[in-house]
Amino acid sequence: MNHAEIAQIAIDKREVAIRQLRELTDGVKNRSLTRGEKKRESELLDLIAEEDTNAKRHISAAAAEDSAMRAQFPLRGATFAGHPERFAKASSSVTPGELMHRSLEMSRGVTTPSTGKAFSPEQVAKNFVDLLAPQSVVMASGVNRVETDAETYSFPVIRSDFSAGFVGELDDLPTGGFGAEPLKVTPRKIAVADLIANELIQDGGPAFLNPMAKSLLRTVALGFDREALVGTGTGKGFVGIANTAGIQKLAVAGELKDLDPFVSAFGLLESANAKASVIVMAPKSWSALMALREMSGSLKPLLSESAGSPTAGVQRSILGVPVWLSSFMPNADILVYEADQVFAVWRRDAGFEISNQFGFLKDGTAVRAIARAAIAVPNAAAVCKITVSA
Repeated sequence: MNHAEIAQIAIDKREVAIRQLRELTDGVKNRSLTRGEKKRESELLDLIAEEDTNAKRHISAAAAEDSAMRAQFPLRGATFAGHPERFAKASSSVTPGELMHRSLEMSRGVTTPSTGKAFSPEQVAKNFVDLLAPQSVVMASGVNRVETDAETYSFPVIRSDFSAGFVGELDDLPTGGFGAEPLKVTPRKIAVADLIANELIQDGGPAFLNPMAKSLLRTVALGFDREALVGTGTGKGFVGIANTAGIQKLAVAGELKDLDPFVSAFGLLESANAKASVIVMAPKSWSALMALREMSGSLKPLLSESAGSPTAGVQRSILGVPVWLSSFMPNADILVYEADQVFAVWRRDAGFEISNQFGFLKDGTAVRAIARAAIAVPNAAAVCKITVSA
């Protein structure tokens, strides 16, 4: 028996248990549960959770087997050969709407009037963060992603290296010089919520929910980007890259007239054993750079490739380093950093959550998206902020 078949059996058992749980609670109506009914309810809830875990484990295993098979035989289709189509949804190609719809079905499956219990599976939370990443400039730029269950995550930061020296035989070895301390990061909550009419959710399905889910993701991603780039740590947010203590700074007098400031910033990073891999600036700053010409009287943009024409497209990069645009960046500031030395810390409990309790009297369903995240730059010298003054 393969993993897909075992997962199907687990799903079937889970659905039977859900049906039995609903029958139990429907029969109770307005009275309290008896001791025997409470015991049976607890057993069914445990069984639902157990079979859900089994199903997810075997779906993941089936997906891994299918990925390995596709790598060996690349002409195969994207679904599991010989398995039901529904298991294809276990792949990373799940859409935001499908993710929200799945969360809704799971929540309804285990929520009862008497218990009010519901759960949001870990896989839903993981997919939520995966889908959030492309919406975020900071995440898409290639920074490291750290997932944690802890309220506070600590990075070891080396402040000074060991002392080394030449010594004779049997001489005392040089000691001292090494210094380190923890950098503690607390992921902060970023959330959005609203009450949606039940007609939209019931009639539309995953395809109809997709635009709404994408809007939720985009809103949370933009909230994260704003703090990750320019957050000051005041209020309930966290300190962003541009305001991290100890980053390198480069002041440029007047408007940008050439690419020399970027060459200088790259040199500052190199001197700190870092390498520029990301440039983030405001759209207006990029437009100003696009307006620069190769020479006075020329129509050819300075950012065109050497053999390009003035009508050719311009790649969004400077001296081979990719450029990312964000409306949250001030027009006067440009960030240059090594993505490998910037860390986005995510709490694993992020995800979609659905509830029909809040909107019961309005025939609505409450939906919310919550992320808990923060940015950490253990090696602050791997970031350079260029400030252009008029």
